[in-house]
Amino acid sequence: MEEQNLPFKKGDRVKRKDGKGALGIVEDIREEVTKKAGDPDEQGLLVSVQWDNGTFSYFAPESLEAVKS
Repeated sequence: MEEQNLPFKKGDRVKRKDGKGALGIVEDIREEVTKKAGDPDEQGLLVSVQWDNGTFSYFAPESLEAVKS
């Protein structure tokens, strides 16, 4: 898994790169077959985020950025 190349890790605060929405905490980073990967045998990373507004969602790592504390 390529987690060590990400600018954030489990437990870090993040926000969407487009700047819209709440801040959140990374709950998990896992490998999944994703549309971006294309090949069913190739896995991409998905980041699960618990947002401050109570919602939970999955994002590609490229669409999130770490929040400086």
